[in-house]
Amino acid sequence: MGIFSKIASGLKKTKDFLFGGIMRVLNSFTVIDDELFDELEEQMIMSDIGVETSEEICERLRKKIKERGITDPKEIMGLIHEVIAEIMGDDTGLDLSVSPAVIMVIGVNGAGKTTTIGKLCHQFKQEGKKVLVAAADTFRAAAIDQLEVWTQRAGVDIVKHAEGSDPGAVVYDALEAAKARGCDVVVIDTAGRLHNKKNLMEELKKINRIIDNKAGECSREVLLVLDATTGQNAVNQAKLFSETAPITGIVLTKLDGTAKGGIVISIKNELGIPVKLIGVGEKIDDLQPFDSNMFVDALFTNSEQTEEADDEEEQTETDEAAYEDENEEYAEETEEAAFDDEAAYDEEESSEEAPEENEPETEPEPYTPYINEYTEAEQAEDTAYEAEESDMTEEISDEEEASEETEGEETAEEETEAEPEEAPEPEKKKKKGFFSRLFGRKDDEDDN
Repeated sequence: MGIFSKIASGLKKTKDFLFGGIMRVLNSFTVIDDELFDELEEQMIMSDIGVETSEEICERLRKKIKERGITDPKEIMGLIHEVIAEIMGDDTGLDLSVSPAVIMVIGVNGAGKTTTIGKLCHQFKQEGKKVLVAAADTFRAAAIDQLEVWTQRAGVDIVKHAEGSDPGAVVYDALEAAKARGCDVVVIDTAGRLHNKKNLMEELKKINRIIDNKAGECSREVLLVLDATTGQNAVNQAKLFSETAPITGIVLTKLDGTAKGGIVISIKNELGIPVKLIGVGEKIDDLQPFDSNMFVDALFTNSEQTEEADDEEEQTETDEAAYEDENEEYAEETEEAAFDDEAAYDEEESSEEAPEENEPETEPEPYTPYINEYTEAEQAEDTAYEAEESDMTEEISDEEEASEETEGEETAEEETEAEPEEAPEPEKKKKKGFFSRLFGRKDDEDDN
C-alpha cells in the first residue's frame, strides 16, 4: 500500500462524513443561494472543522463563485477543495539542522505520546540517525518501562532515573549524554498533564529553561500530541498549551478511528500551528509526515481516484527504481571501460620499455687494468733531468745572492753621497773695552 492510499484509508471515516455530507447538500440544490451556504456551513461544523473556520470557508466560496460566474452547485465541490488547500498552505517539516536536535513531546494523558515517540525513533533510526530518548515522565506508573519497550523495539538508547525523581534532572543528564555520545536527535518524553493543572505547567516551563541553558544553540521542536477523536476539544488544548510552551508543531494521532479529522483545518486556520505528523494506524511505520496537499486530496477523492493515485505512485516508484538500476549499470560499465583503458595503457608502456626480442643484447667489454711499463732508459732519462734541474736551481740561487750583495753596496754609497757638508764656524769678534768704546781706538777705525 502506497503512502497516499495509507493516508486515504486512515481518513476514510472523515472523508465519508465530510465529503459525503457536502455532496448530499450540493446534489439537493439546483441554484446557488443563501440557503445552500447555510447547509454547507452546518455540514462543515458537524465535521469538526469549527465555526470560525467554516464561516471563513463559506465567505471565500462566495467571492470565488461571484468572480468566476459559477451557477451550477455541483461545481462548488472543486472550489471547496481549492479553498481548503489555500488555508492549509505550505508544509513545515521537523527542524533537525543543528545537532543534537531536541524534540520535546507534550500533551494530555492518553493522547498517544509514548507511542508517537516510539514510532518517531523508529523513523529516525531508519534514516541512519543516532537517537537518545529522555524518560522525563517520572510520575505515571510504568511509564518508564513502557517507553523502554518502545526504545528497544526501535533500537535506540534511553536515559532514565528512578520513578518519582525530578524530570528536570533527567533532561539535564540526557542532554549531557547526547553531546558526549555525538547524538543527532534527543527526544524528551514528558508527563501527561491537563492544561488546567498549574503546577504541572510550571514544571513544563522549568524543562524549557533547562533546554535553553544546555542546548540553546541546537534545533528545537516542541510537538503537541493531540487525539483526533476529541474533536474541537483538541483545539482548546492547543490554545492553552501554547500559552505555556512554544509549540512548533502538532502531532495528530488516531485519525484512522474518527470522523473528526476536520480539526486539522481548524488548528491550522485558528492557531497558525502547522500539523507536522499524523498517525493513521497502530503499526510502527503508521506515523506519517503531514503533507497538506495529500491530506486535502485524500479528503476529496473517491475510491476510483484513490486507486488511480496509487497506480501512479507505484509507477513512479517503479520508474525511480529502474532509473537507479540504469545508473548503477552505467556506472559499472564506465568503471569497467576505465579499467580496460588503464590496462591497455599499462601494456603499451610495458611494451615500449621492454627490449625487442630480435635485437641481440650487447655485452659490456671486460675491464682491463692499465699496466705501466717503466723501462731502464726512461729511468736514466728521468735521473739526468732531475740532476740538470738541481744544477740550474743552485746557479739561480748563487746569482740571486750576488745581486743582493751588489744592491746592498749601491744603497750604502747612495746614503753616503746624500749626507750634507758641515758649514764653517763664524769668526768671533773681540769685545770692546769701556775706554775703547768711549774714546775710540785705532783698531775700530781700521775695522770700519
